[in-house]
Amino acid sequence: MTAKTQGGGSVAALGAIVAGALILQVAGTIVNTVVPLQMAIAKQPPLLIGLVASAYSLGFLIGCFVNPSLVRRVGHIRGFAVFAALQAVSTLSFPLLPEAWWGISRLVMGLAAAGHGICIESWISGQANRSQRGRVFGIYQILNRVALIGSQIGIGYVAIQSQDVFLFASMAFSIALIPVALTRARGPESSEIVSVGLRTLWQQAPAAVVGCLYVGMVGGPLTSVAPAYGILSGLDLRATILLTAGIQIGALLLQWPMSLLADRVASRLIMLVATSIVAVAAAGLATLLEVDAAHGRIWLFGLFALIGGCSIPLYTVAVTHAYFRMGRDQAVGLSAQLLFLWGTGSAIGPLAATLLMQLRGPQGMLIYLVTLSVAVAIYIALRISRNPSPPIVEGERGASGPTIPDIEMAKR
Repeated sequence: MTAKTQGGGSVAALGAIVAGALILQVAGTIVNTVVPLQMAIAKQPPLLIGLVASAYSLGFLIGCFVNPSLVRRVGHIRGFAVFAALQAVSTLSFPLLPEAWWGISRLVMGLAAAGHGICIESWISGQANRSQRGRVFGIYQILNRVALIGSQIGIGYVAIQSQDVFLFASMAFSIALIPVALTRARGPESSEIVSVGLRTLWQQAPAAVVGCLYVGMVGGPLTSVAPAYGILSGLDLRATILLTAGIQIGALLLQWPMSLLADRVASRLIMLVATSIVAVAAAGLATLLEVDAAHGRIWLFGLFALIGGCSIPLYTVAVTHAYFRMGRDQAVGLSAQLLFLWGTGSAIGPLAATLLMQLRGPQGMLIYLVTLSVAVAIYIALRISRNPSPPIVEGERGASGPTIPDIEMAKR
């Protein structure tokens, strides 16, 4: 096969999987926004909202163990189709069940979402050039964020008024099958897939482990609990939707700068600065709301956007760091472990945040963000001081030795 053909195949493969992923993002955003909103409107306790959100993450964790073998056995395209079918069926169950049982549907959706994540991230990582992997992931995340924000704003107002929104979400999950099923390009070969242990990952890239956990522990509440936080804080429905969209707008605006920096600047330094900003922003907002709630709300949307922008895009930084440290030949196994870590954080985060909200009121969310971000910033600072320059891993070098990008990224 010629280089030109290989390049065309790579573009076709990336185009198909990204198109399917964007449609999945629209469908998933509808469900992620409507479920906590409807539970808050129905005056369900915050802890139950957190349990339903964590059920999704628990399913995600199970999927990280179960799904890699399925992907190896049937391939990326068939696996993608199976997971989309599970998402579509589970979405249709929400209007049929009382809110107290929604955790079951979310559990199944989380399992399927883990499978989609493994298919998508390993496919992209297998096709992307190493020196541009951070930027490729960044473009993918930016497109994902645009789809997320558009579906939140465009459908959000309709979504909260009718149970029919779950039908629209189910349709979108099904439509996501079309571009992936029609592609003639092949996904990563199963023979190239190897397992990666958490112990190995921790030894080789501890910053990536902490980064993925942190993004899950912050992103879970920002995605699954923030709609309820808005309602419980006294915001009306429209303001609550704008608050949740603002978080993602902040993530969108900072996604590309962070992705570009991930290819050029020390990853741990990016994590240190970003987590410190989240801690300062959350502490500042909590103080403003405590001193003068009316004026504090003026800053609410901007500071939450800053929190989202400095936390959610860190997943790209952590993934890029992990692939640099571990090598691209472990794509599916490494993706599964990184997603497992993110899922673990997403399972813990909503429960911890809503428990503090149950005890301290809505501002328990901000207390949670401050505490977690300070702890991670301290850890990263200690890692930098004790191990300023990790050695280059052989798996990512070229046959003729380290390249200039190798030397630059060794600064991580």
